[in-house]
Parts: sequence; structure tokens; C-alpha cells
Amino acid sequence: MMNRALESQRTGVRIRFSSRIGGFLLTVILFGVFVSTIYPFVHMMAVSISDPYEVIRNRVSFFPRGFTTVCYRLVLHNKDFLRSYLNTVIYTTVGVLINLTLTVMTAYPLSRAKFPGRKFFSKLIIFTMLFGGGMIPTYLVVMNLGLIDTIWGVVLPVAIGTWNLMILRTAFQGIPSELEEAATIDGCNDFQTLWWVFLPLSKTILLTIGLFYAVGHWNAFFVPFLYLNSKAKYPVQIILRGLLIEGQFSEYASSWSSETIISTTIKYTTVMVTTLPIICIYPFIQKYFTKGVLVGSLKG
Repeated sequence: MMNRALESQRTGVRIRFSSRIGGFLLTVILFGVFVSTIYPFVHMMAVSISDPYEVIRNRVSFFPRGFTTVCYRLVLHNKDFLRSYLNTVIYTTVGVLINLTLTVMTAYPLSRAKFPGRKFFSKLIIFTMLFGGGMIPTYLVVMNLGLIDTIWGVVLPVAIGTWNLMILRTAFQGIPSELEEAATIDGCNDFQTLWWVFLPLSKTILLTIGLFYAVGHWNAFFVPFLYLNSKAKYPVQIILRGLLIEGQFSEYASSWSSETIISTTIKYTTVMVTTLPIICIYPFIQKYFTKGVLVGSLKG
């Protein structure tokens, strides 16, 4: 009996020791991931507010040297950049409104058992996740609809994300049917039931997929590049591409002796200005993010 007690105690000690070792290793790994994730952002921030002469000499790492906001002033006073920034805000706002409206209007009937052909239409929509129409056929459709070089050519081809639609449909399926029956007894039609019952109970998942859509529109490059011809309608990501790849710095370097001196600082400043809105919005939605994804994945 004594031997069993000793053996059980030793086993418990080994388990606690293994648990501590595992916890320590997990902490080290997560800390490494944190550093590798945060370092580029911190470095870009430091470079963007450092003296370009210090940057060109590779003297900037975590902390700025020769603090200055001259590059921010140059970027924020550039008319092309400000116009493209406004375009991105418009595309994102209009795009998210269209995305959420069409996603909700599609997910609601697909979540109702009484909807005829529900399984067929669900499978047909899921099929689009595996096979797409292709770039050239899609371009021809957009062109024949007269959407080339318009805002609708940017937002309508990506009006519904199939993955987001399936998440919202699953969330709607999790709402008790008794609530729908009670609303019907009270005289509500399908639109009123959706507005007064389903949407208030789905705020978390709507914020989650709204964030997905917003990030997609804000970072969109290929679709605008494909369907927009006028430089005045370009979003900020295309302007950013011109800076990062093609090195279009001549408009920024008028007050400096060389484009080379200011190029790196302008690049990082533009990236920071482009990225900050999403970074600022995300913390306010983060508490809904995990919960929303889980709610949308409880039922198939």
C-alpha cells in the first residue's frame, strides 16, 4: 500500500514537472512568434519618424533617430495619395454595405428548413469555393455589363464571400425556430423576422464577417488593378505598389538632394499610413472575433 502511494506521488511530481516544462517551452515559442510579428511593425514605425539621412546609413532599428515627421507631411500632402486614400475608404464602405446586405439576404433563406431547394442551392454555392469562372470570363462579364473603370466594377465582382456566407448561414441555423414561430404568430413577415429577430441575435457574427470583408476591400489590389483604368480612381494599394516596386518617389523628393535618401522612409511611412486604420479598428472588434467564428461553426 505504501509503495503504491509513493509511486502515485512520484507520478504526480513527474506530471507537474512535465507540465511546467511544456508551459515554459510554449511561452518561449509564443514569445518568439510575438517578437517576429511585432518587430517589422516597430521597425517600420521607427524608420517612418526618423531622419532619412540616419535611415540611409542603417542606424535605425527599434528606436527612431533624429525624430521628424517630415515624411508624414510629404505623404499626407500628396494629392494623388490623398485621392487614392479617399477612394479606398469609399470602396471599403460601399463594398462592406453591399457584402453584408447580400450575404444576409442569401444566408437567411438558406438557413430555413422550409425553403424549397435549400440543399441544392447550398451545394451550388459551395461549388464556387472549388471552381471559379476564371479571370478572362469574369473580365468579359464585367466589361459587357459596362462596369469597367467604375466603383461597381471593384465592389460587385466580390459582392459575396462564400466562406462568410456559410458562416452566417450556420449562425442563423443556430437560432431557435421557436423565435421565428413566435414572430410569425405576432404577424411578422420574413423580412420583419429577419430584421427584428435574426439580425439583433447575430451582431457578433455580423461584426466578424464585416471585419473580414473590410480587410479584404482595404487590402484589395488585383481587382481594382484589373478593372480600373483611370489613375484618379485608383485605391491606395495601387499607389503603394508604385512606391514599393516601381520606385515612384520624384513627387516626394523635391526638398531633398536625392530620391535615394528619402525612398526607404517614404515607403515605410506610406505602409504605416495605409495599415494604421485596420490596426486601430481591430482591437475594438477583437472581443467579437473569436466568439463570432465559433458561433458560425457550431452546426454544419
